[in-house]
Amino acid sequence: MPQARPVAQRRLHLAPPFLLDDYTPRYLRLSSRDAARKRSLAHAHLRNCKLCPRQCGVNRHETTGMCLIGDKAKVNVIAPHFGEEPCIQGHNGSGAVFMSGCNLRCIFCQNYDISHQRNGMDLTPEELGEWFLKLQEVGNVHNINVVTPEHVAPQVALGVLHAAQLGLRVPIIYNTSSYDSLASLELMDGLVDIYLADFKVWESSTSKRLLKADDYAATAKESIKAMHQQVGDLCFTGDGIAKAGLLIRHLVMPGKEAEGAEIMKFLASEVSTDCFVNIMDQYHPDAHVGKKRRRRRASVSEEERKNPNLPEEGDGEVRYADLNRAVTSREVSLVREAAVEAGLWRFCDPPKHDGFAI
Repeated sequence: MPQARPVAQRRLHLAPPFLLDDYTPRYLRLSSRDAARKRSLAHAHLRNCKLCPRQCGVNRHETTGMCLIGDKAKVNVIAPHFGEEPCIQGHNGSGAVFMSGCNLRCIFCQNYDISHQRNGMDLTPEELGEWFLKLQEVGNVHNINVVTPEHVAPQVALGVLHAAQLGLRVPIIYNTSSYDSLASLELMDGLVDIYLADFKVWESSTSKRLLKADDYAATAKESIKAMHQQVGDLCFTGDGIAKAGLLIRHLVMPGKEAEGAEIMKFLASEVSTDCFVNIMDQYHPDAHVGKKRRRRRASVSEEERKNPNLPEEGDGEVRYADLNRAVTSREVSLVREAAVEAGLWRFCDPPKHDGFAI
């Protein structure tokens, strides 16, 4: 009996149709009419904010909603960044703009001091755009990478349009949790070149407990499909630097490998088998995870009030104890195996040589 022919394995990221001869950012291709429409839409969103599934509906010029940010963007760090995927940071770094505030409340947040504590400086959209230009001209970065932009999409949009008039010419990266509304993604359509999107968890019970948003997965699925429709699969120029497309990140979490597997199946079946995926193993206990459980004041006895040095009942117990450890290599491998089995093949892997990872 003749043997079946082996299935050809695709291994190259930098091959047609993912290889670009050159690239012009999308915001430079907008007509003046479309740019004016974007500006008008951004201001309308600030007056009645429904930019994320929280649907606060507040006038951001007067008050704040869940994100705690008004009509100015609060920015924590602006600098060339070398902690991203090799195809994003390149040799010169990614022009990272870390936004303070967030519309999620992830109990394990790795940027807790930025996202949950509102540290930083307030910038108007025009000032934000001028910082984009400084990153390009002084930092010589490969792109502008707006981190946690979901709640400041109007300010980012206005900033990009202002910077374009000043001479910005590098791609824009929208580095998001995927807890976006379709309205905000419509605003960013034509302004964003790369969507760098997280897909955190799959089950609504998990997202309710860990992200404080039980509709996270449903929203992320809808958002990621919309992102892919806008920019397609991740594409590179010959130097190995990503210029346009969708890059999905999934942070493998302790005991959640089955949810990671479901996410991989979704990406392959409903987005694209050519999705570029980064399956990350960097999880570590942070933010609220592993902190001692606090006792409600009403339950403290009279003796304890008089002697605060007495050990509290429950000392040694920690919050979210099931997540108070690193992930295992087996958990990461199970998610990777599920991704391959689903048909995904473009992964952000470390190089098998001593050179630059493209």
